[in-house]
Amino acid sequence: MNKPISSYPDALPFPEVYEGGAGTPLVLIHGFGGNWRMWKPVLSILEKHHRVIVPTLPGHSGGLPLTQKVSPGAVADALAAQLRARGLDQAHVVGQSLGGYMAIEMARRGVARSVLAISSGGAWKDDARMAKTIKQIRAIFKVMPYLKGPLSLLLGIKALRKLFLSGDMEHGNRMSAKEARGMVHHGLNCPIALEFLSGVLPQVESLPADNKTPISVVWCEKDSVLPFDEFGQPFLDRFGLKTHGVLVGCGHLPMYDDPEAVAATILENIRDVEGRKT
Repeated sequence: MNKPISSYPDALPFPEVYEGGAGTPLVLIHGFGGNWRMWKPVLSILEKHHRVIVPTLPGHSGGLPLTQKVSPGAVADALAAQLRARGLDQAHVVGQSLGGYMAIEMARRGVARSVLAISSGGAWKDDARMAKTIKQIRAIFKVMPYLKGPLSLLLGIKALRKLFLSGDMEHGNRMSAKEARGMVHHGLNCPIALEFLSGVLPQVESLPADNKTPISVVWCEKDSVLPFDEFGQPFLDRFGLKTHGVLVGCGHLPMYDDPEAVAATILENIRDVEGRKT
């Protein structure tokens, strides 16, 4: 049964977290500026097999506030503490975009039993290209508050919704108007957005040699936010990985483009990891 076990207005000091299903724990981590709701399309499939926990990242809309200076490490520290407070250690962890970076950090902090990174942030080939990407994202966060009113109306039209979301997904029309408006709301109300994007982000560090957490990578075929050649291959290289999976026909946010394929990829990866440990 789907049930958000903690769901409060953003102003209250309680994190929004989803939990459903039973079985081996599976943690899903959303991307930058998002909220746990980005995983909604796959939840009903995954929770037939696992206890699924979907936190809102600390420092994000509906998430726990950060008490440290804003950085990827601070977000990861707060997330690891949040998961441990829920009795979670050695959970399978799946992350998309910034969530992939955070999934690696959960392995570093001893929380992840396995990691699946989907179109992950955290590694890049060219510093200038990354700086340009950050500048573009920061500009979007700065201008969006002025467009919120008209945009809310435009998102009610399926064709315009698809056009607006085309940078993130191939089939934005599959996201309802309510969900699209919620996505914009949570992005605009991400407390750490501008500070997080104000400096040079550190690339994710490789894991210590004694950390044996299995890491798998899947990239979205149509990802225009983090194209594979510029961001995916450097991520693989950083962890000494030779192969990766591909979510065919999917943009950077694949959960709405093809939820069945995303869920099947997650479940197959967990079965593979469990098989290796038996």
